[in-house]
Amino acid sequence: MLVFAQQECVYFKKMVNLETEKTNLNTTQSDFGPGFVGDELWYSAYTDEEIEKLNSGSGKKIYYNLYSTPTDEKGNVKSGKSAMLAEASEGYHAGPVSYCEATGELFVTLSNFDNPVIRNKVYQKADIRLKIIIAKMVDGEWQKTGELPFNDPAYSVGHPSITVTGDTLYFVSDIPEKGLGGTDIYRSVRTNGKWGEMENMGSAVNTDKNEMFPFIYKGKFLIFASNGRGAGDDLNMYNVGLFGDNISGVAELTELNSAGDDFGFVIHPEGEVGYYCSNKEGGMGSDDIYKVLLEGLYHLELVVMDRKTMEPMENANITFAGVAEKIAGVVFKKVLKENESYTVASNIDGYMNDSKTISTVGKPFGVLRDTLWVEKVEVRQKFVMENIYYDFDKWNILPESEVELDKLVKVMQDNPDWKVELGSHTDCRGSDAYNQILSQKRSDSAVGYIVNKGIEADRIIAKGYGESQLVNHCDDGVPCSKEDHRKNRRTEFTILEMNGN
Repeated sequence: MLVFAQQECVYFKKMVNLETEKTNLNTTQSDFGPGFVGDELWYSAYTDEEIEKLNSGSGKKIYYNLYSTPTDEKGNVKSGKSAMLAEASEGYHAGPVSYCEATGELFVTLSNFDNPVIRNKVYQKADIRLKIIIAKMVDGEWQKTGELPFNDPAYSVGHPSITVTGDTLYFVSDIPEKGLGGTDIYRSVRTNGKWGEMENMGSAVNTDKNEMFPFIYKGKFLIFASNGRGAGDDLNMYNVGLFGDNISGVAELTELNSAGDDFGFVIHPEGEVGYYCSNKEGGMGSDDIYKVLLEGLYHLELVVMDRKTMEPMENANITFAGVAEKIAGVVFKKVLKENESYTVASNIDGYMNDSKTISTVGKPFGVLRDTLWVEKVEVRQKFVMENIYYDFDKWNILPESEVELDKLVKVMQDNPDWKVELGSHTDCRGSDAYNQILSQKRSDSAVGYIVNKGIEADRIIAKGYGESQLVNHCDDGVPCSKEDHRKNRRTEFTILEMNGN
C-alpha cells in the first residue's frame, strides 16, 4: 500500500540550490575550518607576522590560530577579526571547532606538530597527530575543561561536529585497527556524561582513502569531504542521509566541488548561509573560505488514494493552485516555493473528491509527501454525519455540530457538481407530528449554516423525516436504551445528482 505522510527529506541535494560567493576573511596564506559559535564564525588562519615569515620562506614555529568574526542572525559575516583560545592553543595548530549551544561546549581540534614542509597546506592533509579538547566559557573566557577519551599520541582524532543536543559527536581518526584506510569518519554517543565507543561510519561513508571534515546538520544528514570517491587525490564534498542507524546513498555536492580541494562545509542553524573551503583557482591564498547562499527547495510528492481499495489512483485528474493537472502514473511531483500555500484537489468523476492546503510556511526544506483520499460513490447513496447534536427540543446549531457540518461544506466544495439532500431524523419519543416539525427545523438550520458558508442554496435541500425512518426496532411503545434511541437521532446527506446526472 502506497500512502504518503508529510515528512522531511534528508537528501541535501533535494533541499537546496547552492550559490557561492567570495568572502573578506581570506589572506594570502591558507584559511580554513569555518564553524559557527553562537553569533560568530570561527576559522583557522595565520597571524600577520606568521604570514610575513611564510612569504619570506621561513616556516619555523608557525602555527594555525583560531579567529572569530561576528555574524548577523542569518550567519552573514560582518567586519572585524579576533584571536580566540590563544592561551590554550599556544604552540599548537588550532581548528576546526564545533560548538554545542545546548551544553555550552566547544570542541576544538589541536595539534602540536610543527613542520615547515606543510607551508601553504592545510595541516590536516599532512601527517600530523590531532586531538580534540573541550572548552567552556568561564567568567567570560574560554577555558579548557577536558579532552575526548579517544585522544592518543599514536593516531589522530580531529574535525569534530557535535549534534544540537550534544549527545552525538562525529569526528575523524586514522586509528589503525578500526579504519577502512586513510582517515575515516567516526561517531560516538554520550550517555550519562560518558562517551561511548568509537563507531566507524562504515563503507556507506568511508573509503580506503581519506574522509574528513564531517558536518552533521539537524541530525538528518552528514556532509563530508573525501578523496576516495573520484578521480585523482583532490578532496570533494558529499552528503549522506541519516535514518537512525541507516545511512542513505552518497550524493556529491557538484555545485560546490571544483578541480581543486573542496572541504569543510558548515551551515548556519537558520539554514540560509553556509561556508566552505577550497583551493580552487581565483582565490587569494592556498585555501580560501567561501560563502554559500542556500536557496531552499520543496519537492511535493502527492498520491490520490482510493479509500475503499486502499490503492493509488493512476492518471488521476487534480487541480493544483487553480490549474488542472493530470498525474502521470500514481505520484504527482511539483517544486514548491518557500513560504507559500497551495490548494490541491482531486477531480475524478464518480468519486467523492478531496482537497487540502499544502504549505511550505515554516517547513524545513526537502520533500513534502501528502495524500488525497477519494471514495467511489453513486446517486442516492447516503452518508451518516456523526456527532450532529441539538439541545432538547431545540434546533440551534451547537459548536460541536459545526465541526461536522464543516466537513459537508468541504465535500460540497470538493464536488462542485453535486446536489444533495440533508435529512434530519428523530427517535420515536414524542408525537409523529411534533417530531416531523422538529426534524424539519433542525434540517433547515443545518442547511442554513452550510449556505452561509458559501454553498449555493440550489445545491442542497433540507428535509425533515421525523421518526418515519427508524434504523432499529425502537418504535412507539418498544422499550429501548438511550443508546438505541440515539442511533435514530441522526443527520444524513444523500447524493441527488452527480455531474449533472
